[in-house]
Amino acid sequence: MRIVIAGKNSIAVSASKFILDRGFDAANLFIATNATDFGVDTWQPSLLGFAKENNIRVVKLEEIYEWEDLIFFSLEYDKLIKPSKFSSKKLYNIHFSSLPEYKGMYTSCLPILHGKTYSGVTLHMIDPGIDTGDIIDQINFEIPLNCNAYNLYLLYLNHSFKLFEKNFDKILNNDYTTKIQSSINSTYYSKKDIDFSNVQINFQQSAFQVFNQVRAFSFRPYQLLSVDGKKIAFAKITQIKSSKKSGVLIEQTEFSCRYATIDFDIELYHDVYDEIKSAIDRNDLDYLKHVYELGYDLSEKSSCGLRLIDYVNNATDQTINAFLDKL
Repeated sequence: MRIVIAGKNSIAVSASKFILDRGFDAANLFIATNATDFGVDTWQPSLLGFAKENNIRVVKLEEIYEWEDLIFFSLEYDKLIKPSKFSSKKLYNIHFSSLPEYKGMYTSCLPILHGKTYSGVTLHMIDPGIDTGDIIDQINFEIPLNCNAYNLYLLYLNHSFKLFEKNFDKILNNDYTTKIQSSINSTYYSKKDIDFSNVQINFQQSAFQVFNQVRAFSFRPYQLLSVDGKKIAFAKITQIKSSKKSGVLIEQTEFSCRYATIDFDIELYHDVYDEIKSAIDRNDLDYLKHVYELGYDLSEKSSCGLRLIDYVNNATDQTINAFLDKL
C-alpha cells in the first residue's frame, strides 16, 4: 500500500504527520506539492518543507498513474485530478464546503458574501467532475457573525483535519459507505466568478450586505479593501437609519468612516496594523486598550505569519504582557 498526500498548508502537513505518527512506513508515503510551494513556511507550513525534513519522496502525478496499490488524498491540491488516468480507484478529496453547496472556487469568501450561517468540510470520492464525487463523510459547523474569510479558512483547516483523522482507518480498510450528492442546493463557482484585482464595496445594498462584503473580501494576510484611499480592516453595522444617498460619507474619525447604505449606516474601520505594532514598541497600553475595545484583532497575522501579539516578545513593559494575556 502506497499513500500520496497532494496539496498544501496545514491540512496536508497535519495529515502527513498523522500518518507517520501512526507508524506507517515512511518509505510508502509520498508527497505531491502545489506549484506555489517553494519549501518555505509562510503564514502556513510548507508541505514541501515537511517532506524534505522527513525524507519523504516528492512525486509528480505522472509517476503514480500506474500504481494499483495507491491511496490518493487531495488536500488543497492545485491540479485537476482525472481518475481515468489512474490505475487505482482509491482517490479522495476533502473539499472546503458543505457539498453540494459551493463546488469549485472561493469557498472561504462566498458563504460569507451570501450571508450563510453555516458551512462544512466534505470527504468525497474523486470523479471526473469538479467536486461532484460521492460523499463519504461531512462535518458541518456554524459561521459566527463576525467571522471573515480568513477566520472561515482557519475553521476549514481545523475541521478538515478532524474529518481526515476520523476517516483514515476507514479508508485504509475500505470500510465506508458513500452517498450520491443531491442536485438540490448544488452550486458551483469558477475562478472567473470573482476578480480579486478589482473588488470594490458596493454601497447600493443593505448594511448587512455591505458588512458581508467587507467580511468576505477584506482580510489579512491576503488583501484589504480600500475606500477613499483608506484600507479597511473590518466593519460594524450601526442602528442609525441612513438619511443620505447610499455611499455618502457621513462621519469620519481617527479610526473609522461612517457611510450611508440603503437602510442603515455602516462604520468601516481603517487598518491600523502598523500603528498597533508601533504602540507595542513604545509600550502604549492606552492605545492597545482602545483599539482592542473598538474591535481590532490583536492576534491577526501578517503575510509572513507573524501575529500582532507576537511583537510583545520585543516589548519591555510587563503591563502590556499582562494586558494581552487577558485578551
